Amino acid sequence: ASQNCALCSVPLSWLVQRLREGLHLASSMGKASLSAVPRVGVVKGAFTRLLFVLISVLSLSTGSAQRNGGGSGVKKPNVIFILADDWGWGDVGVYNADDHSIRTPNLDGLASQGMMLTDFHVANPVCSPSRTAFMTGQFPSTLGIFNYLRATHQANHGDGMPDFLDPDTPTVTGILQQAGYTTGHFGKWHLGSTPDAPPPSKYGINTSATYTSTDPNRLGGCADPGSIKECPDVHWSGKSSRLIVDAGLDFIGNATKNDVPFYLNLWFHVSHAPLQLLPEQLRSFPINSSCPGDEWVISDLFPHCPHQVFRAAQHDADVQIGRLLSALDKMQASNNTIVIFSADNGPEDPAIYFNSVGSAGPFRGQKRSIYEGGHRVPFIVRYPGVVPAGRVSSTLVSSVDFLPTIAMFTNTALPSGVAEKLVGMDVTSLLKGRELPARSISLKWDWRFSVIGPCWNVAPRLAIRKGSWKLLMNADSSRVELYNTTQMLFEDVDHAATQPDVVTSLRSELLDWVATQPKGPVSGHPACTARVS
Repeated sequence: ASQNCALCSVPLSWLVQRLREGLHLASSMGKASLSAVPRVGVVKGAFTRLLFVLISVLSLSTGSAQRNGGGSGVKKPNVIFILADDWGWGDVGVYNADDHSIRTPNLDGLASQGMMLTDFHVANPVCSPSRTAFMTGQFPSTLGIFNYLRATHQANHGDGMPDFLDPDTPTVTGILQQAGYTTGHFGKWHLGSTPDAPPPSKYGINTSATYTSTDPNRLGGCADPGSIKECPDVHWSGKSSRLIVDAGLDFIGNATKNDVPFYLNLWFHVSHAPLQLLPEQLRSFPINSSCPGDEWVISDLFPHCPHQVFRAAQHDADVQIGRLLSALDKMQASNNTIVIFSADNGPEDPAIYFNSVGSAGPFRGQKRSIYEGGHRVPFIVRYPGVVPAGRVSSTLVSSVDFLPTIAMFTNTALPSGVAEKLVGMDVTSLLKGRELPARSISLKWDWRFSVIGPCWNVAPRLAIRKGSWKLLMNADSSRVELYNTTQMLFEDVDHAATQPDVVTSLRSELLDWVATQPKGPVSGHPACTARVS
């Protein structure tokens, strides 16, 4: 108890003894007869001393609470949320030990010091809606964000979307900021970048340097990595992981100096397109043979094997994460900092960008698909002394659980009306090594647009997950598919015909939900007649 006590300058044994004396005298007063009246002065003196002690306790506790974000005298934990871009379930070494080209020793070490989840899902298989769910604890389609947000109103309007996440929507950053945290966001934003879109500061963020945003602080002078005009440094993508961690470390240093708890988003560019690395990054990650499999050498400005480029970029991101973790150790901040790593969606298809050769692991689907490979991603959390080290959990968890879980971990009360809007649940009991209560709201997905790549990755539009059952279907009830996600990881054994009661129940729940969602354009989701492989 003394390690977390805000009153370390007051010996606890002395405090306990004084409180016992006061309680004993209080009991004596309750039983006193008139003959005890001459001793009232003694009793009064004892209570005066007791009252002084209690006032001192409250004063010291209040001062500590004000320095550490309010609440109890126990110092509130810091939070660092590292969100990788387009990393599949199989793109972290500890998740995919059979692929020896993956070199992520720092993330693997993070998992050994904390807990890794093998059945973690984001709420949408592309960027903006996935990030919306992490930030808000709501299904992104409920907020009208179905696809990635473009930089023009015309493009967003064509998808039936607003231009940005409504800044009045409660966010994890805004809630923690109100609770006394200093908040930072460095790296990708992608929650609105039209000229009239609010900057990150309107979402409860004190300090930021971002891209795909209207942030006046551009990370490394880059507004859009996909545009030479907006990002003139051709090697910016190779430098981006270091730039993001550098900015994060400056933020942590300032928060530590000011003795305030911090919440920090580090949202990486890697491994989104483009991936244009520095020569030394490629040299540090040689490919011993020619490009493996069906990959090829691109004979242009970057004549390298796509597999080499992709894994080298991820390795560099891991190196920078290691640098961050080492800095926390040197600051003696590791024990009071929750570090979380995850990804926004599954891997990109090489048809979009030739260097995109990520792995969805054993799952069907990839980015834009609501088969598992599009939305089941890595999730690792370390919180020394709270989250048991070396644990692996196969319990179902979602990105919509992020906000309520962080609120509970940080002992932050949700503002009035927020809890009623959340579809996620607090999963701290699971992360502490205990059982998780039954989920009251089933997980649901709504991907309304086309899927790039092999046709067997083209899933129906809608999906719902309840327990081990996952139902997929179109809104007109075509293409009904039912999979048991614990018996068969790769969704190719359809149980719809043999489990009619399960289909009826889940279909009814899914269609009831869809009826409450904002309307908008929907592309076709035809069935694949090719062999699934």
